[in-house]
Amino acid sequence: MEISIITASILSLFYVFLAMRIGYFRGSPVMKLIFQRKTKGTPEILERNVRAHGNFIEYVPLFLILLMLSEGNGSLDDYWLQIFTIIFCVGRFNHAVCFAFFTHNPFLRISGMLLTYTGIIGLAVSLLMFVI
Repeated sequence: MEISIITASILSLFYVFLAMRIGYFRGSPVMKLIFQRKTKGTPEILERNVRAHGNFIEYVPLFLILLMLSEGNGSLDDYWLQIFTIIFCVGRFNHAVCFAFFTHNPFLRISGMLLTYTGIIGLAVSLLMFVI
């Protein structure tokens, strides 16, 4: 369960960071103090950050469930669990950074989704193969 715990912790911290950026761009005085920047967020910047946050939370729970199931039933060695976890996390970080910090970056967006799908599919297929 160590891989699941570490992964859930890292992804949770990144999730909070993305949530704090939304508060900042919505004009929260607390977030303005934390980030200490005077940048004014446009509606487009706010919308992109909302999507970065939303897209992150749409995929992470499914991956964490698959990861905990895989780790709990021993369907994969720790090596493969770590590989799929790294692939997924890099994908999520790429995609979130693309939306939160850039107005257009096809490499980060496409690589982010491909790596995300690869991590999810890898764990899902290995679980199916384990029970079949």
